[in-house]
Amino acid sequence: MTGPRDLVNRIAAAVGWTGSVSPELDWDVVEGRLGTRLPADYKQFMERFPSGMFRNSIRIFNPSKDAANMARFTAEFERILEWVRIVRNEFADFASYPPFPEPKGVIPFAGIAAGGSLFWVPWTADPDKWHVVYQSGHSPDDWTRTRRSMTDVMLEFVTSRSTRNILGWDMSERDRSFEPFDL
Repeated sequence: MTGPRDLVNRIAAAVGWTGSVSPELDWDVVEGRLGTRLPADYKQFMERFPSGMFRNSIRIFNPSKDAANMARFTAEFERILEWVRIVRNEFADFASYPPFPEPKGVIPFAGIAAGGSLFWVPWTADPDKWHVVYQSGHSPDDWTRTRRSMTDVMLEFVTSRSTRNILGWDMSERDRSFEPFDL
């Protein structure tokens, strides 16, 4: 069975990333500020990757790196949750997920450069069992749910050479890359 650290290493190898992160903020601090626990695979992912962009498509901010990254992550977190609230109110006739901190409300962890976001669906109290869902920016009432972890979803995305990925985008022409942000 493949563990989270192995998946993180495979993601790094796929995008040619050899770096790591020395977090300045303890995860207890990060989780306290967000008001929720976070999955262990996400924490391991953030020990390897700074804030940055994967394949010029998925942007992730590392909240544990330092105070500046935590501020950027928190701003993005709140912006995405506000969008979910607006969409839920505007498209009340469509099935959608409630925003965190509502019970079982989706918790954002990444933004999509072309619009949309990736979230965890906290269907259980154990964050290590949370699934990932994608909300399209082009059709905000369109949600794609997986039964997989964040690192499983990211590995599939960074290695995809077709439309087989959570976004459903044809990745055959996109470089497998990771570009860190300079915050």
